[in-house]
Amino acid sequence: MKTTNKEEFEKHFPAQFISEAIDQTRGWFYTLLAVSTCLFDKTPYENCIVLGHVLDEKGQKMSKSKGNTIDPVKIIDKYGCDALRFTMTSLCTYGGQDIKMSEERFEYGRNFANKIWNASRFVLMNLDGVDDKDVDYSNLTIADKWILDKLNKTAKEINENIKEFRIGEVAHVLYDFFWNSYCDWYVEIAKIQLQDSELKANTQRVLRYVLDMSLRMLHPVMPHITERVWQLIPKPAKQLGDDEMKSAIIVSDFPVYRKELEFTKEAQEMELVFETITSLRNVRQSFNISPSIKCDIEIRAEKDEKPIFEEIEAYIKRLARVENISYADENAPVPPKSATAVVSASKIILPLADLIDLDAEIARQQKKLDKLTNEKKSLLGRINNPKFVANAPKELIEQTKSRIEEIEVQEKTISDLIESLKA
Repeated sequence: MKTTNKEEFEKHFPAQFISEAIDQTRGWFYTLLAVSTCLFDKTPYENCIVLGHVLDEKGQKMSKSKGNTIDPVKIIDKYGCDALRFTMTSLCTYGGQDIKMSEERFEYGRNFANKIWNASRFVLMNLDGVDDKDVDYSNLTIADKWILDKLNKTAKEINENIKEFRIGEVAHVLYDFFWNSYCDWYVEIAKIQLQDSELKANTQRVLRYVLDMSLRMLHPVMPHITERVWQLIPKPAKQLGDDEMKSAIIVSDFPVYRKELEFTKEAQEMELVFETITSLRNVRQSFNISPSIKCDIEIRAEKDEKPIFEEIEAYIKRLARVENISYADENAPVPPKSATAVVSASKIILPLADLIDLDAEIARQQKKLDKLTNEKKSLLGRINNPKFVANAPKELIEQTKSRIEEIEVQEKTISDLIESLKA
């Protein structure tokens, strides 16, 4: 930096970091280091970030003469500036690995920007009538505590990755939190809580708070859409982590880890919710049960897990399309013509008699069983062949034995199911 002002020079020297392509380190990197050390007895930068090359989809260096370059202005016109920024950020590798780039890869960033916009619109619609109070932390549901704990851990991970210059990881962590945790799970659960007059006000506050903090963490990567949405959020008078409410997201306080938002126990308990709903959805899918049909379930809960199941019944009914939930002793025999899902230390029984065509299902399962039996017969023929054992690589022999064991477990499971359906 050219300056005659010593104070200004010392303010910016040494720089926090220098960014270099992996093949340039012997040029600028060592030259600046040598000159700075000789003249000022200091290194000119505190960190050096080594980046790989952006290659075309065939792995060749981009060149105007080859005609394989990508015009960022055209990408912005087609996909949006934030989509370009997020896609490129997500592709940043740690250690200077090269990146293969094609225009289609920017659909990833565009789809995420669309998700942010659509999810934010839904949340803002449901913030109608929200008050200007901060979240009531003494009146949180198990789902509220889980999403706040998840947000808190995400903020910690984001700050650590930024400090270590793991820029690609920043994008991946933010994507996973916003899309999978906030949108796919908490927003769906919030729909249930918003219908309860006692939970509605605080659910709105949690929705607002998590959206606000998510946009702040996304802002360095996607500044335009985050600022646009953030300006639409009705702001509380003051909330946790803010000295005062700012006029723009760019000058707002960046989220950091806070001990008071740590809810480890509730976060672990919420995993039971996700496992239960996912298992029931998988059972329904495996038996081709229409999503429009509600079913009854019986829970054989382990002693410590039963109170959790009772607390999350509303979530299970709404998200897994369940009509009635009953409880039975965990050691009680499984009734015939039913499917079983093992969730943590508990079992969930789903009666099938009124949901599926039993004869057609038995035939379908028998067909799967016959296919597995034929595969096992073929694999046993290999293992029992001395020439195969003598000549085949050790890894292949182990894979074959492992596959036979897997098939035997699947055979028993399907055989038991067929017997249950016939009973």
